[in-house]
This record gives sequence, structure tokens and C-alpha cells, in this order.
Amino acid sequence: MQLKHALAALACTLAASSPALAQSQGVGKDTLTIGTIQDLSGPLAGFGKQLRMGMQLRVDEINEQGGINGRKLVLKVEDSGYDPKRAVLAAQKLVNQDKIFAMVGHIGTAQNV
Repeated sequence: MQLKHALAALACTLAASSPALAQSQGVGKDTLTIGTIQDLSGPLAGFGKQLRMGMQLRVDEINEQGGINGRKLVLKVEDSGYDPKRAVLAAQKLVNQDKIFAMVGHIGTAQNV
């Protein structure tokens, strides 16, 4: 339930700042790209896979309702395997290659530090 509220809050924040988004990385004419790093492998894979599915469900719901200011959300997901070194590489990929606008929904103290 908290994830749903967090994504809804992100959507409201992004909608309120739409004029500033025009020049931002990850913001296209019709899309808004966000990213997350989850544990899709390793000791917490079961939990991370469920989080990914929940996030994708909420993104799909937002998109079915017209997106954010007419922009469809695109969710990019990377796997950290509960390994801080992999989390850093995943974050670099999301920012530098996938060109995400925002990073959302990380779990795991080690990766977040």
C-alpha cells in the first residue's frame, strides 16, 4: 500500500512541475522514464520480484488513466542481487544509459548507503 501512495505522490509532484520537465533527462514528448533497483536475484529475490510487479502494476494503472500530463510512465528495472557494488553499477546504468528522470523504490540498507 505504501508503494502505491509513493508512486501516486511522485505522479502528483511530477504533474505539478511539468513546465520544468520540458528540459529534463528522462522526459520525452510522450514518456516519462523512471528507474528502480530491486533484488531480483540473491537472498531477497522473492521480495524484490514482488516489489517490481507491484511497481509495474501501479505504472500500468497510471498509464491507463492517461499518464502524467499526457506522458506515459516507463519503468526501467535493474537487479542488485543485494550486493552494494552491483547496486552502484545498476544506478550508473539507469542514469547514464537509460537516462531516467527519477530513481524510485529502492530497498536494502546496504545498497542505499
